[in-house]
Amino acid sequence: MVNIKSIWEAQKPTGDFIIKTRLENIAHLNCYACTNNITGQYLYIMSVAKNVVIPELKNYRFKGVEIFSFETDSSLELNIHLIDNELKDIFALFIQNIIEDITTTTSENEALTKTLNVIFKWKKLFDKISFSGMSLEYQKGLLGELIFINYLIDNNLPTDKILSAWTGPEQDDKDFRFGDIGVEIKLTSSKHPSLKITNEGQLDTQNVDKLYLILYLVENVKENGFSLNSLVFQISDKLHLDLDKLKFFNERLLLLGYLASDEQHYNTMYSIKQIYYYNINQDFPRIIKSQLPSGIYNTSYSIELSAVDEFKIEPHIITNSLN
Repeated sequence: MVNIKSIWEAQKPTGDFIIKTRLENIAHLNCYACTNNITGQYLYIMSVAKNVVIPELKNYRFKGVEIFSFETDSSLELNIHLIDNELKDIFALFIQNIIEDITTTTSENEALTKTLNVIFKWKKLFDKISFSGMSLEYQKGLLGELIFINYLIDNNLPTDKILSAWTGPEQDDKDFRFGDIGVEIKLTSSKHPSLKITNEGQLDTQNVDKLYLILYLVENVKENGFSLNSLVFQISDKLHLDLDKLKFFNERLLLLGYLASDEQHYNTMYSIKQIYYYNINQDFPRIIKSQLPSGIYNTSYSIELSAVDEFKIEPHIITNSLN
């Protein structure tokens, strides 16, 4: 598979306003990695026949990216233009995703449809990126997921299995999917903790055979704790002997908005006070889609911990089911 970032980095000034390199690995399509010779900004261009219908995308923007169509004498061009150079790494992942999805297409129309699907998925991801770091809510969400990943690695679950199950960056309803087993992670530092459920899909078992929920109760400390940065370092260190897995892990962090330039925002230290493990079954108090009136969605709610004591399980039940 072509590495789009390496192509951009290898491009040299030619005297042209736009430096273009055709992506030869998808020979049935006219796709190009391009660089603006003046600004150094990356572009991706897909050229299609004039009879292919490109939806109205002129001046279509999301954070750091502009997308537009352009008509030449002989073709139509779909242009995806990076307008914020701080986002080069995540932009490269975005375009890489498009390339991987269109490689097996058989027509320009199919390739365009798949490209637009990727664009709309990634718009949601770009819109969550904060240039002053992730919000505290998102930090805690990622912190909980990394604690779980670290725990599974230490319990000798294969790292490729762990990383491929980590669906949080893909905006799945469940944070982890191990085949037909889902795991949802919660973390709170509240002095009056509860289970905060953000939508009706999180505890829905319709698409899984088993669903577990883990709640990490943490408190802020000044020393002898862990931070978001330290967990990233710990996991990276455990993956350092396998560069492919380390690259995959770093890409997932980017998808969640964890940027190296924002590391100074992620040094708050915590320690774990308590961990609760739950088995989610039909009797667990929850709101699911099938219970909601038509037209109501994205339902958030809180569950008192005292109401779910009977659903607690031992941690080995989860790890054993994942092996």
